[in-house]
Amino acid sequence: MYKAMIVDDEPAIREGLSSIIDWGDCGFRIVDTAENGREALEKFGEHRPELVIVDIRMPGMSGLEVIQSIRQMNGEPYHFLILSGYADFNYARQAMGFGVDGYLLKPVDEEEMTLELKRVRQSIENEKGDGKWGSPSSHERDWIEALLFPVHGEHARNAVEPSHRASKQDEHQSSGEKHGQQPELPALDWSSYQVVLLDLRIPDWDRQARQLAAKQRLAELCREQGRGIVFEAGIYTGLLLPAMLKTEKDAAQLLAAWRQELKPWVNEIYGAAGAPVDILKDIPRSFEQALRLLERMFLFRAERVMLPGDLHEWETAHAEMDEASDRASDDPMRYAEKLYYALDMANSKAATRVIKDMEVQFPQIYRTESAIKAAFAQTFTLALNKYAAGQEHSRTVLEEHSNLITNVYAYSTLGELVDHSLEHVLQWIGQTDTGGKEIIMKQMIDFIHGHYDENLRLELLADMFNYNSGYLGKLFKSHTGEAFNAYLDKVRIERARELLAQGIKVHQVADRVGYANADYFHSKFKKYVGVSPSSYRNQVQKNGGTDGC
Repeated sequence: MYKAMIVDDEPAIREGLSSIIDWGDCGFRIVDTAENGREALEKFGEHRPELVIVDIRMPGMSGLEVIQSIRQMNGEPYHFLILSGYADFNYARQAMGFGVDGYLLKPVDEEEMTLELKRVRQSIENEKGDGKWGSPSSHERDWIEALLFPVHGEHARNAVEPSHRASKQDEHQSSGEKHGQQPELPALDWSSYQVVLLDLRIPDWDRQARQLAAKQRLAELCREQGRGIVFEAGIYTGLLLPAMLKTEKDAAQLLAAWRQELKPWVNEIYGAAGAPVDILKDIPRSFEQALRLLERMFLFRAERVMLPGDLHEWETAHAEMDEASDRASDDPMRYAEKLYYALDMANSKAATRVIKDMEVQFPQIYRTESAIKAAFAQTFTLALNKYAAGQEHSRTVLEEHSNLITNVYAYSTLGELVDHSLEHVLQWIGQTDTGGKEIIMKQMIDFIHGHYDENLRLELLADMFNYNSGYLGKLFKSHTGEAFNAYLDKVRIERARELLAQGIKVHQVADRVGYANADYFHSKFKKYVGVSPSSYRNQVQKNGGTDGC
């Protein structure tokens, strides 16, 4: 016969349920009752009943808070029936998220209650038959957490000292007896130990209930497999396992299994495993390594749990990149210019190359997640602002694409950031291919006419189109009959003639058409027009604003 406890702030309810239900026929016996949440927790600790019938609304501590506390402190699959004075959908929904077995309205119908009790009894019998009861105790999890975070529990750290002098079985016994506690469960008597840390990404709505349900399922998986202990590790969820993650295939299969099992509650899971250790004293070493790995999760792309070898590779690679951090403080500006050109030319391939290059180069230069994200955000901001400035409806462009910048800080990994940003940019461009050579030539000509006032170079355009600059120059000359620089000069000089005809000063015209040096502009202008810029301006003004051509 299984144990049950009734928790309700109304004495009539506690007494009525205890007397009107044939508990023995349902497979239960009432071991105690409680009138509030805190008393319920105290008596639960004393009796450990398999079933708790609890009022959802009580003064002080609610029924949901009682359930949550019991779930957090105990690994067994305890069962709960909720009582409520009236139908409350929001409470019911939260209760189901906490894994309760049923939701009963007061006054409780005797027949309905009997059916619920028999159903719960059958569930418990099935679970016990499957070995789902007998999980690590609250003490065992506390012991592990105190070992990993000794500031919160000196006793656990001291308890492992006998491991130097005795076998593992002796260690478990001596540590427990030394502090007046029960010996550690045999589940910890493994040949080696490994800590895995999980970062569970859970939606904000019903977050607490979902997080609890996910951890419950993890604990159930450990029980079903007969190994493993789930524990709290700050913002992460920890598992102590017998050493089992040795290959990338193992790591991929385990992550896939966790994602499938926790799918109802969790959006995404990221995991990292520390190196296996042979004695309990060294568990913190495995934990620290898993923690260091998880802190580098942003740079990890593989669909598997991170392994100790990944940390070694990452640290080795960064040791070789020390010089990179001193390079090019203007990298966002350089990449922003390339991305802007790709957007302006509607060149999907060029945009893809720019963003993929950023994915490779930025981690080498900026190292930390926050700095890498800031570099991406700065690059996108500069490119978007420059693109919008050349559009008729610039404000609309900024509003439509501002989330390209703001979303940078929402992504959990560099891979997500790159993939989603690239998807945005390709949708923006609206095409996936630049087409043949004729289209490329047209794009180049249009680009020159639209950007003659900038520092245009054939090498830059060749990089954008992924061509060898010499080959692209030959294509351009074959298409236009002129070399790239000569064509660019002619476009600039033509525009300069228009500006000089308006009476604008020579040095201002030089700057407006893309010549940083006024003397160089003077020589180019005279080469193509036959007279100096100042003579041309004077001549046009004398002819009433025309050059007579």
